[in-house]
Amino acid sequence: MCHKPLILGLGLFLGAGAAAASHFGDAVVEDELLLHKVLGTASCATSGCHGGAGLVHGTVATFRREDPHARSYETLATPRSARMGEALGIADVRTSASCTVCHAPVASVPEGLRGEDLRVEDGVGCASCHDSTESWLRTHTRPELDHSAKVAAGMRDLRSAYARANACVACHQVIEPRLVETGRHPRLIFELDGQLAAEPAHWREVHGWDGAKAWLVGQAVAWREAGAAHADGRDTMVGAAEREAALAWLVARAGGAGAAGSAADAVARRLDDDWPAGEGEAVLRRLAGVGEDFRATGISRLEQAYRAERLVLGLDRVLAAWPERARAKAAESVLARLFTAAQSVPEFQPAGFANLLDELARVVGGAG
Repeated sequence: MCHKPLILGLGLFLGAGAAAASHFGDAVVEDELLLHKVLGTASCATSGCHGGAGLVHGTVATFRREDPHARSYETLATPRSARMGEALGIADVRTSASCTVCHAPVASVPEGLRGEDLRVEDGVGCASCHDSTESWLRTHTRPELDHSAKVAAGMRDLRSAYARANACVACHQVIEPRLVETGRHPRLIFELDGQLAAEPAHWREVHGWDGAKAWLVGQAVAWREAGAAHADGRDTMVGAAEREAALAWLVARAGGAGAAGSAADAVARRLDDDWPAGEGEAVLRRLAGVGEDFRATGISRLEQAYRAERLVLGLDRVLAAWPERARAKAAESVLARLFTAAQSVPEFQPAGFANLLDELARVVGGAG
């Protein structure tokens, strides 16, 4: 799979500093699709479409009012962003591709492909996630068009966990090292289910959704991206190799790795396609039972710290999806202590963390 920046299928540029190819996997960019202009959020916001009232028609209002993505460009106008720019030698972070690539992705759309209503100030707007292009937007309300026809016309299908992970990971997993090294931009940790849960929904789920599955598919995609960024030199930060190894360990211990040496993308696809009933509970018990891994010798403390960092986020999500609400509630106090124990990477104590995992395993009924 190619992991270099490319033109996303309908003329929208994304991920110049991240693995943008992940948005489409192995999809081929067809030249004729580039003839369609990219339309802005305003094109979706008329009262008869998504700017009206109700669950479906009011989605733009919900997005603009409550979703942080709608204000991502505004972040670049803050004093903190200006100071970061000064430290990096960037004259104006609002126009720097290093910043707009994720805070205002449509800034990279060529002038000739911009619709009249496309505004950089919209931040991460409709076009960034759904591909708001003329190829499908002008006709998608026709009653004879079903979902598959809209997708065939160019709309990005975000129904599956794998598709959502690919749409989000480029800006939520890998970041230019120099942005973090200023000490002002946080290191990014991609966590699909937790980030979806924290985002005010401007959509309606039309199928069963399993948060534990979304979490694990997201971690497999994160593993893929971490490996690609480390291999091609985009992630040169201290600990890159350990973070990649920690993700590989986590996916394997959760039960997602399959055969040794499985490619991360193949693992993510398989998990999305094949998720047995009750698998979330099985994942919870497997993760709660990994205490001995933190007592093992031969693993650097840094890798152990990154394992713990990812693990506690995963435990939080699979517990949230666990139907056994009373037992999940009983596990919360142990989980809170696990979060505290994993909070400081430099001071991480594997043995103490392992003891807490054993306690959690007893609560949820896993090994330990």
